Amino acid sequence: MIDKTQLISSIQAGEDTKLELKEVVFRGDRIGFAREEGRAASRLAEVFVSMANTEGGTVVMGVRDSDRIPVGIPPDKRDLLEQFIVNVAAHNCNPMIVPALDWEYLPGEGGSSTLCLIVEIPSSKFDVHQTSDGRFLQRVGSHRQLIPAERLARMLTERRLASPLEERPLVGSSLDDLDKTRLEQYFSRRFPDWSTPEDWASTLAAHKLAVISEVGATPTHLGILLFAVQPEQYISGAYIDLAVYHHDIPDGNTVDSRQITGPLPEQIAKIVSYFQASPLTPILSRKSGDGRRDYPSYIDTALQEAVVNAVIHRDYGVAGSQIIIRMFPDRIEFQNPGALYNTLTIENLYAGCQPARRNQFLTGFMRYYESPVTGSSFLEARGEGFLNLVRDSLRLSGRRPELEQIGAATKLTIYAAQYPELE
Repeated sequence: MIDKTQLISSIQAGEDTKLELKEVVFRGDRIGFAREEGRAASRLAEVFVSMANTEGGTVVMGVRDSDRIPVGIPPDKRDLLEQFIVNVAAHNCNPMIVPALDWEYLPGEGGSSTLCLIVEIPSSKFDVHQTSDGRFLQRVGSHRQLIPAERLARMLTERRLASPLEERPLVGSSLDDLDKTRLEQYFSRRFPDWSTPEDWASTLAAHKLAVISEVGATPTHLGILLFAVQPEQYISGAYIDLAVYHHDIPDGNTVDSRQITGPLPEQIAKIVSYFQASPLTPILSRKSGDGRRDYPSYIDTALQEAVVNAVIHRDYGVAGSQIIIRMFPDRIEFQNPGALYNTLTIENLYAGCQPARRNQFLTGFMRYYESPVTGSSFLEARGEGFLNLVRDSLRLSGRRPELEQIGAATKLTIYAAQYPELE
């Protein structure tokens, strides 16, 4: 918080890049701002977003902007105003902003003290924030302006490079959101001599599962994705949508549909188990001259590789977009948010190029989770997984799996084997 004397001096000087003054008007439980049109929540979100995208700043609630005199907040409205501020920061700003709130008595009219709310907006280190209606704003003097397209592109690139998404603290979460049982199971499996640490925060930070700052320890996106019971509650779209059709067109008329949730390794295991039990992925056995012959529709390891790839390569920064798996009688489609990472191309992958990984640490963690198909690591192939998927599927079905870029998404289609003699 800034010094009270300095704050009073700043208010007297008037609004600037780092200071906004608001005269709050209460109409019952409704909140508005004097001399401002439009919904108060939207107007305040513009201020929060523009400050976070610039240098951070201070919003003083209870000051008349026209003459810079504190007029205060009624004491019985304190809780109402605080909840309003928190809701705006969480629901009208994307990603959410976490302001610091402090109540101060400031000199008002006639020298009397009046209660005001001081809201500190931190400068964003990792994200470029936008309002809920999609506007990226910056602070220019005391005004809010759209960030020019060229500057916005540069800011997005710079902040993504500053720290990969998986390593960033997930604002609004706490270490209590990580499931201790799953953490214990993971560390015991990875480290044979593991014992529960006295200082969980330092251990989690060492493994990129948390970030320690002056305000305490906060889980990273990686920690939430791997060890929160329901990561989709914290990261929009962190789940898999499964849709099953008995015909060839994805028209919404499914015979089965479900949302696969939970920590990412468990999402993979659930989908793989579903494939093994599904009537659309059977392994039929028939008598032949030499005994019995199996007629599989797909190679289990190829389907698992497709699911693992979708999970570890997807872009978790694309808000509200989930992995989608569609099952048809003749094929299975795997679609995940995010184009191929960096300079990687579809041709590179078919040629056997080592994949560029958007989520390096997530990929590393997956090596220590057991596959329900093979009984060993999800990542046995060490970079050869996609080529093995292509070769095995092509050999079985006669059709090469098809990889496509669809806008900002990546889709892989694996075709089922056809056996005319069984028809």
